[in-house]
Amino acid sequence: MPLKLDQPRKKQLISLTPLIDVVFILLLFFMLTSSFVAWRTLDTPLSAPQTEVTPEQDKQDPMIFELRANDGLVWFDGQSVSVANSDRIRDLVQQNQDRLFVLQAEDDVSLQSLMTLADQLKLQGAEKLSIANAFSESE
Repeated sequence: MPLKLDQPRKKQLISLTPLIDVVFILLLFFMLTSSFVAWRTLDTPLSAPQTEVTPEQDKQDPMIFELRANDGLVWFDGQSVSVANSDRIRDLVQQNQDRLFVLQAEDDVSLQSLMTLADQLKLQGAEKLSIANAFSESE
């Protein structure tokens, strides 16, 4: 029997079905494992308000909250309060509803810690919130 070496080879077609299946499974995996969080924003206007300050507002001292580290504690009147302690923060906000709440952070405090405290104050009803030294220049 003679060998036929000049016989054309059949072209193998690559099926795209397994590729589409794998891509679909990866898409489902990433869709189901990712978390969809409702992003919250904090209104931080860069310009001063257009309203004039009344003498009544001048008499009240601002309430200053100090963040010294990223440990979840905030210092107020020489006492440390946990940011997670919403009852204590709610009491402070309700007792001083019309006062300005000023947040001061040390240099090594992360923005996330600052925003967590600001978010907690806003959730408890604080209307006037300010971030101290937000636009100061580094020396």
